[in-house]
Amino acid sequence: MRQDLAAGRTYPATQRLRTLLASYPDDLEIYRLLAAVYRQTGNFAEAGRWAFLTSEARPEELAAFARANPDPWARLRLIRWQGDPAELGDDEIRARLGALIEEAEKSGPPTRWVGSYRAPDRTRGISLPCLFTTISLIIIGGLIGIGLLRVMLWLVD
Repeated sequence: MRQDLAAGRTYPATQRLRTLLASYPDDLEIYRLLAAVYRQTGNFAEAGRWAFLTSEARPEELAAFARANPDPWARLRLIRWQGDPAELGDDEIRARLGALIEEAEKSGPPTRWVGSYRAPDRTRGISLPCLFTTISLIIIGGLIGIGLLRVMLWLVD
């Protein structure tokens, strides 16, 4: 993973770190490394997400994370912290997490998805490919019809 980062391959590094995070959800070093990778790529919302529980969190990253995820319950879920807040590094981090928990509790119960998921309608900006395909199929159909007519006339004669 560190070799990927040194070589500038951030995508494989993030994939490996996320896999590690699934195995070790309370390891703050993985959070720090993920934040550093996203910071390196310029993705401040994700950098804020992963740096939220570290002392390296920058105000602009935390603000980007909050803008990208305005629901405090969603932010809590995205942080994925399952450990004890006493395990966090310092009082500032515990206070940040406590403030987010308090904000979530004040906002009411978390939103719950009801109903089925329906994919958004896809719209095309131009209908030229459809028109071209339709005209091509009409021409091919006409040529096949003429060919069949010629074969039948040839067989009859």
